[in-house]
Amino acid sequence: MSLIQVADSVLSYRVIDTTDDLQQFCQSARTAGWLAIDTEFVRQRTYYAKLGLLQAHANGQTVIIDPLKDVELEPLWSLICDAEVVKVVHAGGEDIELFYHQAGQHQPQAIFDSQIAAGFCGLGSSIGYAKLVEQLCGGVELDKSLSRTDWLKRPLTPEQLDYAAADASYLSAMYPYLLEKCQQRQVLDIVLAESRLQVDKRTQSIADDLLYLFVGNAWQCNQQQLGVLRELAAWRQHKAQQRDMPLGFIFKDGVLLELARRQPTTEKQLFAVSDLPPLTRKYSGTEIVSVIQRAVRQEPEQLPATLQRLDDMEGYKATVKTIKAAVQRVAEELDVDTVLVASRKQINDFLNFHWQFSEQQQQRLPKPDLNQGWRWQFLKAELQTLM
Repeated sequence: MSLIQVADSVLSYRVIDTTDDLQQFCQSARTAGWLAIDTEFVRQRTYYAKLGLLQAHANGQTVIIDPLKDVELEPLWSLICDAEVVKVVHAGGEDIELFYHQAGQHQPQAIFDSQIAAGFCGLGSSIGYAKLVEQLCGGVELDKSLSRTDWLKRPLTPEQLDYAAADASYLSAMYPYLLEKCQQRQVLDIVLAESRLQVDKRTQSIADDLLYLFVGNAWQCNQQQLGVLRELAAWRQHKAQQRDMPLGFIFKDGVLLELARRQPTTEKQLFAVSDLPPLTRKYSGTEIVSVIQRAVRQEPEQLPATLQRLDDMEGYKATVKTIKAAVQRVAEELDVDTVLVASRKQINDFLNFHWQFSEQQQQRLPKPDLNQGWRWQFLKAELQTLM
């Protein structure tokens, strides 16, 4: 049984390849008050996603916008940053990052994430787009065989354009249903707040000298090693952004930890660091050694405090049990999966923030999810005693 009837007219589309045409579409979306939008991009070898295609639906029309044509996209970025127009996305984390970067680091506004909405409407937590379409649109099966298309290559085939357009068309068809369902279940405020939280998390930045706190297994390092880790983590971030390369192409976290432990102070010693990419050693070896040499000269009072393995900290298991009981209570009250209230990672992020980070560090870092918005309102009584 189909919960949503999708008219053939919704599935038709046209290609926008002029700025005037784009401006007209954006004005139409403003009149409607909402649009569904999706992107196709390539990010295998770059730090920033390379935009290949935009597909959107508003006011009864689906369009494909080709950013590689001579089209000024400013009207679209202005629309995405307009708080008066709802932007409907699905699992839109990477889309949000792309919008933020393309729009000159202006935050997208008024996001409605259909994956989040589906979770709070009892349709499945973290449900994929194709699965949601199949569930709501009478067994429609989207062809995902083209998902690995090189979206920067031209010309695109009709099949590739059809595939891209369908994402926006079905998203627009599902939005009114999901919106009504959220209103019926009285969770719309939570869905919008959770969508907004994803924007904040995808667009926030961590100060260079605090990046080391989020390196896995940093608790294994002593103070001097943490001092090196702190400098190298900041250097890697800047190098990846400067070269527009993924962090792992510079070196992965495991190599970062090994460098901090071994502290090679000559380029020859870098050969002993397993898994350090040869190109990084060849072209950045001098810089890496220089960073380490500078780090090991830090005075003891300049070094960061040691960290502990969270699982080994006194009271950890009992505290997690207390939080999980509170999360279960809220999940039952909202009639949702407990993972939507708080995942294990979110619980650990909360405990790390309050048990490991100094007051000064806390003031400079984003608050953990459990300390914000609707989660804090529901869990405040239990969490305050644990901070």
